[in-house]
Amino acid sequence: MTFDSFELIKCLVLIIVGCILALYFYLTRNHRYWEKRGVPGPRPWPFFGTYLQQFFKPFPETEMEWYNDYGKIYGIYDGSKPGIIVGDPDLIKQIMVKDFHVFTNRRPVKTTHTIMSKFLSSLVGEEWKRVRSIITPTFTSSKMKKIFQIMKNSSDTILEKLERAALQKNGDIDLKELYGCYTMNVTAKCAFATEPDINFVKHATKLFTFPFWRKFLDYTVPMRLLDSLKFTVLPSDAMDFFRSITANLIHQRLMTVQSHHSCDHDFLDLLMNARRVDSVEISQSIKDIDDASFRQQTDDDQNQNQNALTGLVTQDVSKTLDQNEILAQSVLFFSVGFETSSQLLTYCTYCLALNPDCQETLYDEIEKTLGMNHGRIDYDIVLKMVYLDAVISETLRLYNPVLRMERQASEDYTLGNTNIVIRKGMIVGIPVWALHHDPQYYPEPYAFKPERFLMENREQIVPYTYLPFGAGPRSCTL
Repeated sequence: MTFDSFELIKCLVLIIVGCILALYFYLTRNHRYWEKRGVPGPRPWPFFGTYLQQFFKPFPETEMEWYNDYGKIYGIYDGSKPGIIVGDPDLIKQIMVKDFHVFTNRRPVKTTHTIMSKFLSSLVGEEWKRVRSIITPTFTSSKMKKIFQIMKNSSDTILEKLERAALQKNGDIDLKELYGCYTMNVTAKCAFATEPDINFVKHATKLFTFPFWRKFLDYTVPMRLLDSLKFTVLPSDAMDFFRSITANLIHQRLMTVQSHHSCDHDFLDLLMNARRVDSVEISQSIKDIDDASFRQQTDDDQNQNQNALTGLVTQDVSKTLDQNEILAQSVLFFSVGFETSSQLLTYCTYCLALNPDCQETLYDEIEKTLGMNHGRIDYDIVLKMVYLDAVISETLRLYNPVLRMERQASEDYTLGNTNIVIRKGMIVGIPVWALHHDPQYYPEPYAFKPERFLMENREQIVPYTYLPFGAGPRSCTL
C-alpha cells in the first residue's frame, strides 16, 4: 500500500467518524432539555428518543413504570423533540377545558393522503372548528336512535351464532373473532350501508394491523421527509378502497332520489344531511361525553366549556361537508368504531366470565328491565340498565383502547404553578392507562368492580381521572 493510499483511507475514516459524531450530536442535541429544567423522565436514546423501550415490552407496562418512577409530570422525547406527560387531574382539566384555546389541536398527522388529512381527528384550527360544528348533530341521541335498528339486526345474527355454538358438543367459540365479525358488520352497515364481503374484510383488517415501526416513524421522522416519501401510517390502498365505496354510495344517493329516501338512516346519510349548528348544541354534546365519563358538571365547568367553545362556529360560508369531507368522516367512523368496539365486547365478556356474581347481577337487571318493556329491546330501554352501564364503564377503565391522549400547544404555556413552560408546538400527553390503574384513584385497580360506577359511588371518582372518551370540546374522535 502506497503512502498516498494510506492517507486517503485515513481521510475517509476520519470523514466517516466525523459524520457519525455529527449525526449523533444532531440526534441528541435536545436530550438534556428536561434535565436542565429539573423535570424527571426516562433516558432518551439517539433517534429513538424514549420510544426504544416500547420495542421490548407492551406500551401499558412502559407507561405504568414511568408513571410510578417519575410521578405525575415527566419529560419524554419523540426522537430529539421534547414532550411532556401530565397526569395531575387539576392540570388535565386546565389543558383540556379551561385553556382549551391553547391546546385545541392534536398531534399533527403526517400525511398527504386526501382522505386521511381530512379526518376530523386530524384537522386543526379553523378547519376543525367548521367541520366539528357541522357533524356534531350527527352524534346526538335522537340521531343515534335512527341507526339503532341496524345494530339490533346485527345483534340478532350474533345471538343465533352463540345459540348454535352452545348446542354443539364442546360449545367452544372464539369470541374475539365473533365480536370482530359483529362490529365490522355493524360499523360497515352504519357507516357505508354495506354488507361486508371478503374484499371489504381484507382492506378493513389492513387498517388495524399495521406494524409499530410505521407509527414510530410517524412520531420521530420529520414531516417534510415523510411527505416526500408519500408515507402514511394507514395503508393507502385500504383507504382508497373505502374511498371508492363511499364515493359510489354518495353518487347513487344524489342521482336517485328514491334510493336516498328509502335507505336506512345510516351514518353516511346523516353526514350528507348535516348542517352547521351553534355552540350551545356543541356544548350539549360535550356534556354527554362528561356524563359518560362520570364527571358531574358544576356551573363553573359548564361556563368553562362554553368559553372554550367561544368562536367555535365560524362564519365560513360552507355550512355543509364536501364529498371528500364526507368520505373522510365515514372512513374515520368505521376505523375507530370497529376495532375499539370489538375489543370492548371481548374484554367485557372476559371480565364477566371471571366474575360470575357480576354476571348474575347483570343478567337479573336485563331480565327485569326487558320485562318492563314487554320483552322488547330499544334505545331507551337500554339506557335504563344502570348496572350494564357500570359494567361497560369498569371494562373501559381496565382495558381502555386509548392508552394516552395528546394535545399540541399553540403558544408558550406555563403549566399551573409548576413553573414548567410548555413551548409552542410541544406535544402534551395525558397518561389515560396509568390514571385508570392508579390505586390513589381506584383502590384495587386491577380488580373488576362495576360498583365503582353506580350512582351512589360516582362522587368518589376524582374528576379527570376517568377518561375513556377524553374530555373537553375535543373529546373522543373529535
